[in-house]
Amino acid sequence: ASEQHAAAVAARFGFRTERIDISPMIDAYFGDREVSAVRRGNKMARERMSLLFDVAARENGLVLGTSNKTETCLGYATWYGDAASSLNPLAGLYKREVWAMAKALGVPKEVIDKAPSADLWPGQTDEGELGIAYEAADRALNALIEEGERSLARLTETTGVDEKTIRAIVTRLNRFSFKRALPTVDLLGGKPIPERIDLF
Repeated sequence: ASEQHAAAVAARFGFRTERIDISPMIDAYFGDREVSAVRRGNKMARERMSLLFDVAARENGLVLGTSNKTETCLGYATWYGDAASSLNPLAGLYKREVWAMAKALGVPKEVIDKAPSADLWPGQTDEGELGIAYEAADRALNALIEEGERSLARLTETTGVDEKTIRAIVTRLNRFSFKRALPTVDLLGGKPIPERIDLF
């Protein structure tokens, strides 16, 4: 179904498509070993991104990311997998804003209406795996980040999101902060590398 949805989006916007099966690469690594769905899924996400970077090199292009602000806040991205990209045009948009933009752009309705999923194992859904509905997460994250609200009582009152869910959102926001930054570097007494050097 996801392959059909991708084809529908490509047809709607005139994108060229290419199908690359990553199953042989994943199976070659894991073999017959029993591993968790999360471990296998993370390997698949990293393999997909590795191939996308290779295709981008072949095409002299850039890899566009698709993670949005809600997913990033909740840590729902594989580090060096779907969280890796050259440019991420959706990174500043909450999930509800991505849905609204998709609707405005004319993305096929069946794609917008489907349950969000990384599609890494049968039946996987983002909200099922997170245990948090995106709609509730967006309300809470907007209050926490955009409005700077920190009072748990006011958060539950103004967002309509229950205390347990807000605590879970904040826990994920704090726990996965490392995914929003480059790896920590020990400078060993040296100076940090500047963003840019201009000669005069």
